[in-house]
Amino acid sequence: MAEHMQDEADLAALKRWWDENGKGIVAAVVVAVLGTVGWQQYQGFTASKAEAASDLYASMLAIQLEGDDPEQLAALAAQLKENHSGSTYARFGAMLEAKVAVEAGDLAGAESALRWALAAGDTRSDIGQLIQLRLARVIAAQGQETEALAILSQGSDAYPVAYAQAEGDIHLAAGRTDDALTAYREGRDLAAELGQYSVVLDNKVRTLETRLPASPVADVAEDAS
Repeated sequence: MAEHMQDEADLAALKRWWDENGKGIVAAVVVAVLGTVGWQQYQGFTASKAEAASDLYASMLAIQLEGDDPEQLAALAAQLKENHSGSTYARFGAMLEAKVAVEAGDLAGAESALRWALAAGDTRSDIGQLIQLRLARVIAAQGQETEALAILSQGSDAYPVAYAQAEGDIHLAAGRTDDALTAYREGRDLAAELGQYSVVLDNKVRTLETRLPASPVADVAEDAS
């Protein structure tokens, strides 16, 4: 009887516990199951979207390599922007669109594509810094030197040498030879610090050094010898 009463007490306690907590547990289990299924579906959807974006970008690359049908390339770029605006592929697509536009002499079109790519993600990521570099060169070619130099003045952790070279090119195109030489030397020194040797920058520095008059310090040193 004592055992029977204990069983009944246990059952009563279990019943009270179930009334208080059972429905919540069932709900939690249901939510967990649905959450797992939902997460799996979401992952599948995300993978499918990424694959579709990748296919579009691959098609753009194929068209660009073949060198024909720029209208189709532009249509694919527009599709990437519209349907996959948050993906890296969309930014790559806009950058490729800009490259083709530059080759066709359409600097305004290139600028538009690059500005879209820049706004579509983190501007200080490696990709963002590369987009800024290309945008600076494109707008400088359109005469917007001040804005181009302002972009480059932000510096770059990912492409410091390329930023210095672009700054030098912009100054040189404007006839500011001294400023160009300073930027080129900075780029050359940065390349050396990074263990890289830039033949292009070295040649640019040497070329400008031969075009500029020797400094007073150099003249004094030469006279003293």
